[in-house]
Amino acid sequence: MPIVRNTVLAAASNAREVAEICADIGIAVEDLDVADMRLNLDQCCTNILSSIRVSGDPFLGLHLGERTSVTALGLAGLMMESSRHAVDVLRCAQEFSQAFTNLQTFHVRTVGDEVHFLTDAVPVWQDRSPSTAAYVVETTFSAAVHQLDLLTRRHIRPTRMHFRHPRPADTSEYERIFRCRPAFGQDMNCMVFAAADLQAPIIGHNQPLNDMLKVMYEERMRKSVSGAAFSEKVKQVMLGHMQVTFPPLEVIAEVLHMTPRTLQRKLSAEGTSFRALTDAVKQELGETLLANPDLSIADIAYKLGYFEPTSFQRAFRQWTGTTPMEFRKNRT
Repeated sequence: MPIVRNTVLAAASNAREVAEICADIGIAVEDLDVADMRLNLDQCCTNILSSIRVSGDPFLGLHLGERTSVTALGLAGLMMESSRHAVDVLRCAQEFSQAFTNLQTFHVRTVGDEVHFLTDAVPVWQDRSPSTAAYVVETTFSAAVHQLDLLTRRHIRPTRMHFRHPRPADTSEYERIFRCRPAFGQDMNCMVFAAADLQAPIIGHNQPLNDMLKVMYEERMRKSVSGAAFSEKVKQVMLGHMQVTFPPLEVIAEVLHMTPRTLQRKLSAEGTSFRALTDAVKQELGETLLANPDLSIADIAYKLGYFEPTSFQRAFRQWTGTTPMEFRKNRT
C-alpha cells in the first residue's frame, strides 16, 4: 500500500482529488495508511489511470520515481539502506521483491564489465493493460537511479536503457532523468550500468542490521506460506511464473523451497489441490484479460495455455456458467 499511497498523493493536489482516486480504485481514503494492504491487478491499473488523469501529468511515473524513497518499500527498503554497495540495492529488489509486490519481477545480471537491471510487470498485467505496465517500469527505473543517488551520494546513471513500450512523442524527461537516450520498442526493459559505478559504497551500510533484516524477511515469507494463506501464496507464485503455459507443480514447489509432496499435502490440508488452484487462477486471468478489448478470445485462450479456443470456451463456461463473449459483453 505505501507505493499506492505515494502514487495517489503525487497525483492529487487536494483532499477532494485523493478521495476521487480512492473511489475509482474502490478503497476508502483511510486504507492508504494500511501498510500491509495490497490491491488486486484491476485496482492497480485503475489507480494508475485515475492518478494520471487527475494529475494531468503524462510522465507521472517518471516524476513519482524521482520522489520515491526506499522507505516506501518497507522491509526490502531497509535492507537496501543497510547494504554494502550500490549493486546490492538492485540485488535486494531481485531477491526480496515479495516484501513489497507480487505483480512485478526484477533481475540483476553481470555481463562482462556491465550490470544489467531488468524489470517487468507480470505477463497478465502486460496483456491486461500495457500502458499501466509501462508506467510501473518507468517508475521503477526512475526510482532506482534516485535511490542510488540518495544512498551513495553519487550521481550514478545508466550507460544504456531499453524499454519495451513504444517511443513517446517527447523523450526529453527520460533524457533529463537518466542522462542517456533510451531505446524504445525493445524486447526487454533494461538499465545497463558500468559495474565499476555500482561498487560505490552505501552511506548507511550496516552488516549486522542487514543480516538481521534478512532473517526477518525469511521469517515473514515462511509465515506467508503457512495456514490459510498458503493456497493464496501458491496462486501468486503461479501468476509470477506464468509464461505461455502455467508453471508445473515442481516449479512452484521449488520457488516455495519445498518438495512437490509437501506442497500437495499443504494444499490438501486446506481442502484444495494444485489442479483446483490452477483452474481458479485461469478463471481469474481469463476474466481479467477479457476486460482488454484488444485481445481476441483466441489470444486469451493461447495465453492461458489452451491450444484451441473451444477448449477455453468450454472451461470458462464450466467456471462461470457463461461464455467468454457473454462475460465480456456483460462487463462493458
